[in-house]
Amino acid sequence: MTGVAMTNGKLVSGRTAPGEGWVAYPDRNGDGVYLDVDTSEGKFTTTPAYIAALTGDDRMWMTTGGNTVYAATPTGFRIYVRRVDRQAIDPEYAAKNGWHIAWIAAEV
Repeated sequence: MTGVAMTNGKLVSGRTAPGEGWVAYPDRNGDGVYLDVDTSEGKFTTTPAYIAALTGDDRMWMTTGGNTVYAATPTGFRIYVRRVDRQAIDPEYAAKNGWHIAWIAAEV
């Protein structure tokens, strides 16, 4: 296995507030929620490589999408989450279960 060591790079991590900021979105595979994650405090000059995870108090195991980053920019990204069984979820469901996104960003 080969790799590249990070020299003069930046590694920043954070998380969103539990249960806050989730927005409903319709989906033919089951209505879900999305969250825009603000990473602007990292002061990235280019779009970093993001790693994200849906975390919370309960019900994460029955979802999909919580680790997939969309629309990445130097100041943030979006996460879409829906249930794998296609049952609808809404922002209240996400809030009740304390869902939030934990993230790591690396700019090299």
